Amino acid sequence: MTATSHNLSLLDDRWLTTQEAATYMGVKVDTLSKWRLRGQGPCYSAALGRDPRYRLSDLLNYMATKMATNTREANAVRREHKSFAGGPYTMRRGGRPARSART
Repeated sequence: MTATSHNLSLLDDRWLTTQEAATYMGVKVDTLSKWRLRGQGPCYSAALGRDPRYRLSDLLNYMATKMATNTREANAVRREHKSFAGGPYTMRRGGRPARSART
C-alpha cells in the first residue's frame, strides 16, 4: 500500500462540508463523526468549531492509503478501523458497576 500525493489546482482542492465529504467517500455522516472521535479518519479542519471541513486532497490521500491489492491486505485495512471489525460500534459506555450492599 503506497500513499500517493494528488496534485490538485487551488480551485480543485476545495473544502468540503461533512455531508459532501461523506458523499464523496461513500460513507455516512455518522461514520465520519465516529472516525473523528477515534482519530482514525481523514484530516479535517476544526477551525469552524462544530462544523468541520475536509480538504479534497486530504480525502484523496486518506483513501489512497487504504488501497489493497488482495483480500489479505483488505482485511488488514478493515481491522485498522474497529467499526468494521465484528459487532456494531456504540457510543455507550459499559455497564454500570454493581452497587455495594449498604448496611
